[in-house]
Amino acid sequence: MKEKLQTSTGAGLFRNRDYLIASAARFLATVGYGAVTITIMLHLQSSASDPSSGAWMVTCYLLIATLPTVLLAPWAGRLADTRDSRALATGASLLSAVAVALMALSTQFLDNYLPALLALTVVLEAGLAIASPTWQALLPRIVGEDRTPQAMGTMQATLMLAGMVGPALGGFLLGQGGLAFSFWAAAAGYLLLAVGALCIRTRRSLRTEAAAVGLEQEPPRLLDGLRELGKDTLLGLVVFAALLIVLFAEAINVLEIFLAREELHATELQYGLLSATMSIGLVLGSLWAGRINSERWRLRIFLLSATGSALLLALMGLAPSLVWLFIMAAILGLGIGALNATFGALLMLRTAEHKRGQVGSIVQALTRAVSIGALGLGGLLGSLLGARLGFVLSGSVTLLLCLGISVVILRFVRKQESIQDKLADLVE
Repeated sequence: MKEKLQTSTGAGLFRNRDYLIASAARFLATVGYGAVTITIMLHLQSSASDPSSGAWMVTCYLLIATLPTVLLAPWAGRLADTRDSRALATGASLLSAVAVALMALSTQFLDNYLPALLALTVVLEAGLAIASPTWQALLPRIVGEDRTPQAMGTMQATLMLAGMVGPALGGFLLGQGGLAFSFWAAAAGYLLLAVGALCIRTRRSLRTEAAAVGLEQEPPRLLDGLRELGKDTLLGLVVFAALLIVLFAEAINVLEIFLAREELHATELQYGLLSATMSIGLVLGSLWAGRINSERWRLRIFLLSATGSALLLALMGLAPSLVWLFIMAAILGLGIGALNATFGALLMLRTAEHKRGQVGSIVQALTRAVSIGALGLGGLLGSLLGARLGFVLSGSVTLLLCLGISVVILRFVRKQESIQDKLADLVE
């Protein structure tokens, strides 16, 4: 019997007090993070003696910003799965607020404040490394398991919008009031996130909950998140496919400006509109895919989005005009938005409740590490092949890999369904 694609409406979700508070608070904090990042990058670029040294300074900053998420992932996941979510979310938000406030003070009272900015970036990222898996694991508690896919899709769309607003706001604040002004505004965003965490009534504290019913929670081990992925073959393959898309899609980001500006002669305004077009597609794709109720269809949409996105990356390198590039960018945004939403839902719902913080933290660390590697890959492709051929090659390789993974996943699913059917027949 064929299963029809079923979707849910968002009426109940937007009447959920805790979800609305979490969405608003995380939106403001993400805007603040984008403002901090772009402010520091613009400052590094403008203060460099030449473009080459400026590029290296920005690259070093991005590497420094990535290290806490990658290195702290095992411990951050353990905290999320053992400690009280309210205490963790509030404490991590306050830590981030203090770090950004100290950035503002360092620019006002230190002559050479660059070392302080880099050190405080590590502190800021450490707070975010703890906060992210905490919020991610708390979300199913806030909305319920049935509404988790829709809530994750909507939250991702919200954070994507914040990711668009943050850099623009950071550039504006930097131009209007300087470094300190931009940092103070971002610190206020993190303070509001801390207030939001305190106001949320839903809590997740697995150790306390186990003790309340007379059970003793087994202490999680380091890298339990990776072990959990290894136990679920399907989920492991899904994560691998997602990381492939991240690697090549992020690498293409390096080449996109050269394809649009040099190959297709886009103006600065047109290039900005191209990025906005893809971002709108990302938001719409996340909102739509988050409404899928069936895991079978969720997996199908994930595989279709991954394969379709890879194909579009290759075709974008062959775009004959700017109009076609806009069309393909919009469709690509829809595909990656749907991929993000379905991936997040599969990850959460196929992970045991007491392991969600650890799995979420490990996957986030892997994604950040792959993203940094993608920057180097994009630069290498651009220097060796040029923008067009770099797009075509990246998309083609990704397409072949995604097709292969799709075949493996679908065969595995059919085998599992066949086993389940035989067991059901034996029971009857």
